[in-house]
Amino acid sequence: MRNSGPLLFLGLLLALAALAVFALSRGSDFDRSALGNKGLESWLQAKGIPVVRSDPHVARARSEISLRIIPLSIRQGEAVAPQANEEADDAGPESPIRESNRYALPTLIILPKWQGSVSTDGIASKSRLVDLADIGSELDKIGYSDFGFARSSTDFEAAQPQLYPQPISIALYQAQTFERSSLPGGWEELAGTPSGALLLRGEDDPNIYLLSDPDLLNNHGLALADNASFAVSLVTLLRGAGEKRPVYLDTSGLPLDSKKPADEGRTYERSASDFKRFFAYPLSVIWGVLLVVAAICFWRGAYRFGPALNETSGNIELSKTAAIDATARLLRLSGNDGRMTGQFVLHLLADKAQLVFGPGAGNEAGIERLFQRLARRDQAAAKALHSSAQALIDRGHLMTRANLHRNLETFRKSLGSIDLGSR
Repeated sequence: MRNSGPLLFLGLLLALAALAVFALSRGSDFDRSALGNKGLESWLQAKGIPVVRSDPHVARARSEISLRIIPLSIRQGEAVAPQANEEADDAGPESPIRESNRYALPTLIILPKWQGSVSTDGIASKSRLVDLADIGSELDKIGYSDFGFARSSTDFEAAQPQLYPQPISIALYQAQTFERSSLPGGWEELAGTPSGALLLRGEDDPNIYLLSDPDLLNNHGLALADNASFAVSLVTLLRGAGEKRPVYLDTSGLPLDSKKPADEGRTYERSASDFKRFFAYPLSVIWGVLLVVAAICFWRGAYRFGPALNETSGNIELSKTAAIDATARLLRLSGNDGRMTGQFVLHLLADKAQLVFGPGAGNEAGIERLFQRLARRDQAAAKALHSSAQALIDRGHLMTRANLHRNLETFRKSLGSIDLGSR
């Protein structure tokens, strides 16, 4: 029985490669999931609106961006968006509000709606909605309170909110809105549905906008009705029609700089987490393929090369025998072993005819003379030899393996029992 060690090692490597490809690629796919904002980024850029994303290694200055978009997350339990960087927490929960006022920067804050499991399994249902009390707690963390929330009684709610330049048809699953009756003083409704307000603007913080339902901007909702057109109109309205600077999609919560650092390229601090970028999709697929190839090469190499031989005598003959065995095996596998046997018998009889009658007798006539000579000595043996030889030459390629072996054994015994004599 062959050694199963290399096979077990290969199976282990394949399993590890599959797990690495799955885990690493899935971890970097939030932006492309139902709750991500990759679709918004691509859609805005297709409409001529540049977009930049937050990066923990890149400091953004107010002068570089026209609008800041911040998707809030539920940090208790399952998160529905990437968690904020620890540096952002150190800067204080009101940092986006203070920065909006300090830099006169339009800032759109998107409230959470879905549990994090929706981003992994892609299933959006009522059971996956976050609790309304948790949404209020998130607003409390950034300094806003006393907001009431409602969700539509129907699965899908359609509306036509008035935005620049004209009303746009939208559709939302379990639409999440602000209750108009519970709005705190100093908040203006810019867009809404029959059941409640969708977009608010604060009078005390005129650059702060609150969006109650994230499905208007995430991958899950952009494909519904004209939600994608609503997203473009909303961004255009908030940043200004003539604005050329990009929109800043902020998922890390890092504070902004008053101006772009001059030594930005020399102040990066590398950490162990940077190493993960070498295993992010699609590099994870390449590493997985390389592991599979290396495992196969190791397996085949370990299987083909055995222990070293102590003696070198007879190596040439062993090599010839191995080559003949390999050739015969290939012929058998290709189904040509019968034809090979017939040619072998014919050439062997031709060699015997030349041995008896001299050079030039290794043809059909010479083989016939050989059988006539053998018949004069032993007619029964000659007839058996001629019958088995003729069967192998004419019908060897049609015989089953058992018949081929039986006729070849008869031919061998008959040829060995006859004295051919000499010239």
